[in-house]
Amino acid sequence: MTEDIAVTEKKTSFSFDLQKISSEAPLEVLSNPALLFLFYRIEQILGIKPGYESLKNLNDYIEENCGFTFIENSAAYEYLLTSREEIFNLSKFLTVSETYFFRESVHFIILEKMLPEFSKSRHQIRICSAACSIGCEPYSIAMLLEYHNENGLELDYTIDAFDVNNEAIEMAKNARYTSNTLREHRTSWKHILDSYLIPSGDEYIVSNNIRRKVRFFPLNIMRGLENQYDIIFFRNALIYFTPKNRYDVINKLSSSLYTNGFLFLGISETSSVDHPLLANCNSSDAFYFQKTGNDKNFRQISSLQKSNYDSGQKDIIQKNEKRTSKTTATESINKSIPNDNKLQIPVNCLEINKILEIEEGKSNAKSVLESVVKKNTDIPAGSNLAASVIYFLNAHDLSSALLVLSCLEEQNSSCITKFLRGEYLFYNGNIEDAEKYYHEAAVKDRFFWPAFYRIAVIASEGNQARYEYKIRKTIESIQLSQSSENNYECFLGGFSRDYFLRILEKKLI
Repeated sequence: MTEDIAVTEKKTSFSFDLQKISSEAPLEVLSNPALLFLFYRIEQILGIKPGYESLKNLNDYIEENCGFTFIENSAAYEYLLTSREEIFNLSKFLTVSETYFFRESVHFIILEKMLPEFSKSRHQIRICSAACSIGCEPYSIAMLLEYHNENGLELDYTIDAFDVNNEAIEMAKNARYTSNTLREHRTSWKHILDSYLIPSGDEYIVSNNIRRKVRFFPLNIMRGLENQYDIIFFRNALIYFTPKNRYDVINKLSSSLYTNGFLFLGISETSSVDHPLLANCNSSDAFYFQKTGNDKNFRQISSLQKSNYDSGQKDIIQKNEKRTSKTTATESINKSIPNDNKLQIPVNCLEINKILEIEEGKSNAKSVLESVVKKNTDIPAGSNLAASVIYFLNAHDLSSALLVLSCLEEQNSSCITKFLRGEYLFYNGNIEDAEKYYHEAAVKDRFFWPAFYRIAVIASEGNQARYEYKIRKTIESIQLSQSSENNYECFLGGFSRDYFLRILEKKLI
């Protein structure tokens, strides 16, 4: 067999090294250029290893909708797979929607044991149901918490639920289920299911008070989670990822947990997880994970990996109930949470633009700098600080920019502040570190297109395919921001979104 396969079309070409293809690719795929391309790109984008039948059905769907075979127009395939919205639609051919209420019920037993302590915290519990399929899992979580709310506990909580399969998300929002999803109906959860599922002919409808508790949205987990959580459920999905992508997924999940937050994986998946920030916990003869502060903490805790949650958690609670800060539920249970959740001074783009319009922000920058240097007790408003940083960067006064930026970072960790740190590093020639901050800004706000633009500029020095991909992502961000009231032009010299859009589109051509 040759080491590489190339498929060429009149205007575009695609080639790749077979050695880069996962060894888990089905044999039937290796002899079919279209399926091999789809396997390669799906693994890159979603991290999963699709089977032969899934790839064949996906290929048939693309051919029917494009009017081309892969040989005739490989660019059409590439276009669909680089469109974020299309990926959400195409994923229905690649994912399994088999699920039911209170699946692997031992995890709900463990969660139920945690609830009294969360109730004592009097803070909001942030929960995520990742790879939620058609919604049975997040609705089960909401039912459990709401049932205990109605029976004496005081639980303030939010539940985010996402899946890469847009069709599954729409089914979840519709909240209508067949009897096949009620396999636990005759178990200890029957009284809860009977309370919140309304019979309707041959179906069951989730009650409105439960539906309102869950926010559903499509998301590709390989892009990372948008928020941070006290509890994350990611069950029976890890097995679909290629070995090289599993650690990356676990890394993203652990990064999105608050310190001492909890991660639930499928019962059959826990043995495959070994991450320096995740300590193995045991309760009710089941394993789950708790995020530690760092590697050192992990080594200290590792000897207690088999300890029961009920006995070990009491000491943590008693120590942390003394804390008075009001942020998240895990803060009262844990000793530390990320700085991003401190009370922040607001930064407003419209205000920044108005400040910069007055003599290009010179007078504001001078007064802000004076306050920072003299360490006045009255901290300038966040927008004044951000506008001042922009002014000094444009004036190439990097020392003054750093002074004001450091003050802003103490009070704010939004995408704007992350971007401005990236700009400072960019102007200093530290491109590698600058890109990291641009990525952080982009993750915090997908509408914040200046960050995407800078990432694309940096990518121009590398691989052409990566450069074009970054350009497309910038175009997508600009188009998404059209409906936003935020005016981000001030961050890139005041030029309009349309100006940058035209430049980027020309680069693609």
